[in-house]
Parts: sequence; C-alpha cells; structure tokens
Amino acid sequence: MLLSCFFASLAHIGVKWLRHIPAVEVMFFNALFALLASVVTLRYRQRSVWGKNHGLLLAQGLASTLGVTLYFFTLQHMPLPSAVILNLTAPIFAAVIGIFIAKEALHLSQCFYFTLSFAGIVLINGFALTEASWYILSGLVGALFGGLSYNFTRKIRHQEYPRVVAVYSYVVTIPLTGAYLLHNFVALQPQDVLILSMISVLGYMAHYYSIKAYQQGPIATVSATAYIAVVYALLFGYLFLGETLPCLKLLGLGLVLLGVLFHIFYQPKQAA
Repeated sequence: MLLSCFFASLAHIGVKWLRHIPAVEVMFFNALFALLASVVTLRYRQRSVWGKNHGLLLAQGLASTLGVTLYFFTLQHMPLPSAVILNLTAPIFAAVIGIFIAKEALHLSQCFYFTLSFAGIVLINGFALTEASWYILSGLVGALFGGLSYNFTRKIRHQEYPRVVAVYSYVVTIPLTGAYLLHNFVALQPQDVLILSMISVLGYMAHYYSIKAYQQGPIATVSATAYIAVVYALLFGYLFLGETLPCLKLLGLGLVLLGVLFHIFYQPKQAA
C-alpha cells in the first residue's frame, strides 16, 4: 500500500497538469493502457485473463468504476479539499463492510486509530462543506463503492491473481468512459499524450499494488495505511507544485502518520 500510494500520488501530479482534459478522458486512456499491459503480462506468465470467480470479479470491477466515477463527479462540483476528505472515508467504509463480507472483526482501538488519521486529514485540508447535499451524498456513495471494491478484492485473495482482478476493473471502466467520450472528447496535444502515458504507467502500478495489498493484508490495517497518501500529496505538492506546509498542516500530517503507525503495529500484537 505504501508503494501504491507513492505511484498514485505521482500520477495525481500529472492529472493536475492536465486540467484542460476531462477527468473521464484521463480515466479512459489510463484504463486502456492498463488493460493492454495487464493482458500482455498475463499472457507472458501463461495465466488466464478471465480468472475463475467471474461474478465477484465483475462486482469488484463495477464497484471500483462507480467509486472512481462518483469521486470525479464530486471533484467537478466541490472544492478539492472537501472532495478529498469525502473520498478518504473509503477506508472506514471498507473496514466496516469487511465485518460482513470478509468476516474480519473491527475492534474499538482500530476505530480510534481511524479517527486519529481522519482528524489529521481534516486539519490538513479543512472541512468547509457548504455545497448542496447532493454532491456530498455522491462523494460518500463513491467512497462506499470504493470500500466495497476493496472487500471484493480481499474475498477472492486466494483464488485470483492481482492483475486478473485489475483486468475486470479496466473492462468495466473502458466502455463506460468511452460512451461519455463519444460526445465530449477533447483533442490531445503531443505533450498531453506524454503526460497521459506517464499517468497510465503510474496508475497501473498503483492499482496493481493496491490490489495486492488488499489480497495479502487485513482490510482494516491496509485501509489505514492508505491514509499515507496524504503525506505523499503534501510532499509532492511542495516539491513539484511549490505548495507550502503551514504548521496546522504539519500537525495534521503527524496525526495521520500516528494513526497509520498504530494500525500497522496493532495487528501483530493482536496475533501474538
């Protein structure tokens, strides 16, 4: 998950450089490249592209696509900090849903660690949600679908190869975003193609390691580790975009790290 967040945060820098390109168009090309790369890799390793649990794989792909789509919809109608905060409730949804789907217990101390990390995010981004309730609801539902997709990934961890799981996400994403682009396509410049290629490579690696993380680790622990993305965002924002780090943001960063570290070291102690 640390690798996944690292690559995803770098990809987000590229997305910010493509503000003139619709987010759905970026999603389409990212999924198209990733699908081709996944198929080639699976063929090279002589693995089946379609997997075994077709129903759960499709459900995971659909949940993932709906989660990302609703997140981008929220981004288009709300300030970025508010949309990000709503999207970062996905790990909390994942841990709660995991009680019923993945049959993994959520203990009171883990709830405290989630609260600690989320409080840090509020300090970093602020929480001025003044927009219409419809957009707030769409952000929360998108996070809910994200948490659901994590659980489907965890449930089939012993039966499916990570890249097979990823293939189904791309198979669902491409036709849905492609239908939108039929009437809303924006012509690409050479530099746009270069940045899109970079986003696709980084996004592919981030998606792969995210799936692998949820297949191998407990949902609550992996979900909490996903909050480390905030640290990467602040660091890369400072390095590549010239964004400063006020004291309040540094305090929030410390709370996020503290919550993540508690969650990472909680599971081994519980097992012992």
